[in-house]
Amino acid sequence: MALSILQIINIAKISGYLSLSDVQKGSLFGKRIAPDTPKVLYMERKAVEWMYNLDPADDTLRLTANYLYSLCRGYNLRAQAVSGTGGSISPVDPINAPDPYDFTVSGSSFITAGSTTKTITAFIGFNLLFVRGGIPQSTINSGGTYYSWNRNTGEFVCSPALQSGEEVQLYPV
Repeated sequence: MALSILQIINIAKISGYLSLSDVQKGSLFGKRIAPDTPKVLYMERKAVEWMYNLDPADDTLRLTANYLYSLCRGYNLRAQAVSGTGGSISPVDPINAPDPYDFTVSGSSFITAGSTTKTITAFIGFNLLFVRGGIPQSTINSGGTYYSWNRNTGEFVCSPALQSGEEVQLYPV
């Protein structure tokens, strides 16, 4: 029995966070998967979702959804086993959440090359997820890279200093 387009979209959502978990584990235990897999899954899933919401009977949707399913390689069977009934998640109000920052560090970027601090007033009241070079960072200083975030003042501090050419993502959560 073939999976429906909606089932494939849901499998891709779950595969996305499973692949991100593998990327995170790779920072501790050695490279596990291509670090771009979560991004690729996200972008392709959003495209399929968009077309599905626009026209669920589109001729190209089945082929694109099958391609999306193939990108879930290694995660699709685990994703199908996730029931989603393991607990509850606090609701998030996406209307009031500020947009994330996604940039390549340079002399004129949101946080400039050589900097370690930045006050992000738009994120005050939110927690912060800091992704550096495709790897989510920790707030624990164990001698490597880490960051601190004060949700009351908006003060962000990272160590070591950001270098020109690094890819940085800052997400309010």
